[in-house]
Amino acid sequence: GYNAKFLPAHPTSHADAVHMSQRPDDTLFDGIHAGGYILNKSPFMPAWGQRLSPKEIRGLVAYIRQLCQCQGPSWSREGK
Repeated sequence: GYNAKFLPAHPTSHADAVHMSQRPDDTLFDGIHAGGYILNKSPFMPAWGQRLSPKEIRGLVAYIRQLCQCQGPSWSREGK
């Protein structure tokens, strides 16, 4: 949003394919579930694990992948 430039840590651009392709789906899941502090990011990113089911969080991870039009690192994909 318009106040992002005033935050102590800049929010991640989830549409940035270069940056997001370096993040495994498990890392995205953990960040959504437990909040920014779990990833050594801003503690202002809240944890959603008490509000969203694992299935809903996996849906958000899939949506992030649609935004960036990318996949996580090859080593992190299922079956690797």
